[in-house]
Amino acid sequence: MGRLFDTHLTRRELFRLGGVSLSAYWFLPLVKPLNVRAAKVSPRGSARFCIFVMLDGGQSHVDAWDLKEGKWTPGDFEVKQLQPDLKWPVGLYPKLAAQLDKIALLRSVEAWDSVHGRAQYYVQAAHALNPSLQKEIPPVGSVVAMELARQRRPGDTLPPYVALNVTQSQAGLLKSGFLPATYSPFHIDTNTGLSAYQVDEGGRAEFERRWELLKRFDARLRTDKALEAKAYRDFNDHYQGAVQMMTDPRTGKVFQIPPEDHARYGKTITGDACILARNLVEADAGTRFIFLQQDGWDHHSNIYQQGNHYKRSWELDHALAPLFEDLAGRKRDDGRSLLSQTLIVCMGEFGRTPGELTALAGRDHYQYAFTALFAGGGVKGGQRIGKTDELGTKVVDPGWGLKRSIYMEDIATTIYSAMGVDWTKTMKETPSGREFYYIEPFATTKMIANREIAPLFG
Repeated sequence: MGRLFDTHLTRRELFRLGGVSLSAYWFLPLVKPLNVRAAKVSPRGSARFCIFVMLDGGQSHVDAWDLKEGKWTPGDFEVKQLQPDLKWPVGLYPKLAAQLDKIALLRSVEAWDSVHGRAQYYVQAAHALNPSLQKEIPPVGSVVAMELARQRRPGDTLPPYVALNVTQSQAGLLKSGFLPATYSPFHIDTNTGLSAYQVDEGGRAEFERRWELLKRFDARLRTDKALEAKAYRDFNDHYQGAVQMMTDPRTGKVFQIPPEDHARYGKTITGDACILARNLVEADAGTRFIFLQQDGWDHHSNIYQQGNHYKRSWELDHALAPLFEDLAGRKRDDGRSLLSQTLIVCMGEFGRTPGELTALAGRDHYQYAFTALFAGGGVKGGQRIGKTDELGTKVVDPGWGLKRSIYMEDIATTIYSAMGVDWTKTMKETPSGREFYYIEPFATTKMIANREIAPLFG
């Protein structure tokens, strides 16, 4: 019987096996792999920050970072064989072409679902969407924020988890679940003005007067230990965090987008979000997890029109490349670059149908193969991990030592490990009474034993 690391069990198979007597000799090999999850692990701890970029709608992997050239490929993609295992659409991603030494591409990723809402939920939570637990499960960013809370310093005033431009996702932006509201994402829409995040000196006295009045007015509600007062305590957490941030003199600089940076990052909201992500990392003032969304990748029709795949690719190329450059070029006092401290992950919720275009000249949802980009935080650049077939329809070489593709559980495990979080932890005190696993062993349709994607780190 194969080890659980290398095989999948469906729920039906698990129940069927469970019906067999535990004394049966053949059942013993299954028990041992199940105990692997209880083994002590050593998180890598190679990153202090994580920037997660979600490509909302699903990037076409075969027209981007796992390029499959065919008669459908437009000539202005300018496909070049940059390395023996790398065809690159230089016409779409010219700036990232110059940053490939910093990038590792996972080409053996699969999704559990091909419906936007459920798949986007999975990307944020690394758990399947269960309607009965939907509001209870916290996203990966909130778990990281909670785990690293003990590392916050007295001067850390910025929210531990910041989200940028999550405005169109069908799943919406997941809150903190059953965790305290302190670990909810602080959302910023870069289309709106950013000046409100800091109190100017002229209005500080009035601001402080009104804040003291509010604290006196509802003090009892926010200190009541009764369970029904949790909402008020959550509001209090938000208030306290907001006041700390708004009165910190560093805030104005963090939420500032200089005109020259706006131009260099492409003059787009995605570029502006990457500037803010860079600023948050450089400030090192409490924010540890940043979730950034780029909309507009759902190209069911006319994918090759200039406003669709071309536009999104151009925006992403012009936003990510200078982000890598700036993080790599800026140093801490100890000489470490910001990029070495920051794990960057960029991916969609799934891929797009490979091969010929559809009758509508587009590509539909496709869960069986897509690509994720990793950089920084100890990741060894210049790698391609995993391989798909000639059309990009299926994974033919997982590339990471296991006999299966990479799933969101494995990506979340890798994020936790890089951030120094023990991914085998569970929490029993939940509203439903159901134990919360940081990484759930039961995926949507199968049971897996997750692992860190070790080859990323060389």
